[in-house]
Parts: sequence; C-alpha cells; structure tokens
Amino acid sequence: MKDLSSLSKIDLLNLLEIYNSCLRIGHQKELHEILKKIQNLIPSSLIACGLVKIHSFNEVKKTLKIINHSFPNDLIAFYLKLKYQHVDPVVKTALRLKGTIVRRTEIFKYFQDKLRYQYIKDASDIGLLTGLSFGVIKPTVKLATLFSFCDKEIEKDPRHETILKALMYPLHLAFLHLAQPQILDRSNKQEQHTLTDRELEILKWVKEGKSNWEISCILNISEATVKFHLKNIFLKLEVQNRCQAVATAIYKNLLTL
Repeated sequence: MKDLSSLSKIDLLNLLEIYNSCLRIGHQKELHEILKKIQNLIPSSLIACGLVKIHSFNEVKKTLKIINHSFPNDLIAFYLKLKYQHVDPVVKTALRLKGTIVRRTEIFKYFQDKLRYQYIKDASDIGLLTGLSFGVIKPTVKLATLFSFCDKEIEKDPRHETILKALMYPLHLAFLHLAQPQILDRSNKQEQHTLTDRELEILKWVKEGKSNWEISCILNISEATVKFHLKNIFLKLEVQNRCQAVATAIYKNLLTL
C-alpha cells in the first residue's frame, strides 16, 4: 500500500482536520460528522462501526455498541438478530489481522464453507461484498472496534485504502472514547506516570517526523537506544507503530498538535 506521500496536499489537509476531530470528540453526532467528511474523500455509501468484547483468541464474545452511519436500520437489526457478527469472515479476519485494512472481496473468495454460506448469500444481496474494513484491539480490556466502509467503487483506487489506513487509529480512539470513556481515562492516568521524560522527548521528535537516526543525533544517543525506547513506548501505550503512538499521546494530552 502506498504511504501518505502518494496523497495530494488537499487530501493531507483533510486528513489532518479529521484526525484532530477524532482526538477531540465529545458526542456521537461528532462521529457522524467525521464519517460524512470521510465520505467526501472516498466512495463509501454504507458505513457502520461497532465495539465488541473479544475472547483471548480475538473472536467476538459480545457486541457492546453499534453506531450505524448510513446502512438501512433494518439491515443492522437483521445482522444482529441472526448473530452474523460471530460468523462474518470479514470480522474474523479484521480481528485476526488487527491494524490491517481488509478488502472484503478478497475475504469472501476464501470463506465459502457451509457455516457461512447463508451469511455470504445475504451479504451479496444487500451489497456488503465490496468494501474496506478494519479492526483495532485494546488488549488489556479485551475490547475491539470494527469499522466497515462498503461501496462498489471503494476497492478500485489504492488512495482510498491509504486514507483509511491513516485514519484507522484515530477512529478507534474516537469510538472507544464515546463508548467506554472510563477505560481511556484510567489508561491516561496510568500512562502519564509510566512514560519517562526520555520517552516523552523521543515521542515529541517522532511527532515531528524524525527518523530513528535523526532522533539519535538530536539527543546524542545511539539509534539502538532510540529503538529500545520506542519499543517500550509502544508497549505502554498499547500501540503497534509510530503513527498510533503519536495519536494516542495527543489524545491523552501527553503531546500537543
């Protein structure tokens, strides 16, 4: 997948605006406004997101909250009534490949067993076979957010995937804040005490776009030491990469935009 350098300046400005909105979200209606802005960037006629409790092996245990942006409400009710979230191959793959954009057409090619046959047939009937989805997990509390953007045009341009990849973690934080704010509040208090001054200093330079080598030169430490601190930062913030670390730090007021 292409990185952000493949996007136009207008795209990047729009991403920054959405990014900031995600980190400052306060009400559910603001999430709908964010999703509308995403619809202006990429073709995504059907959007829904959910918060689920997961088992230790990243399977859906319980659906805690659904925010339906543009699906017909009866389709969401139908999906939940038949408990399709427990057999949906996109959900299973998104949780297994957490932090990865899942192409729905590719997933449905390989899940044709009898257990999921009826779901796949129904998904085809209502236009759910084409789209991009992702899941992000907060492992310490066994919670995951899932987002699906469905449209027959969305998989045709790599730009659409690049945009969603950039917004994946901010959207996760926004939804988690709306649904379970007390979890993030507890994490915030804990992480303010566990991140060291050196780790915060390194995060500040990561936010500025500096490489490990550049940070090592600025701080007069070895590149291996920078990598060591980043590994600890990722563990403490429960993130997988630099972008997620910066997003989480800004959200928790450890860094400023």
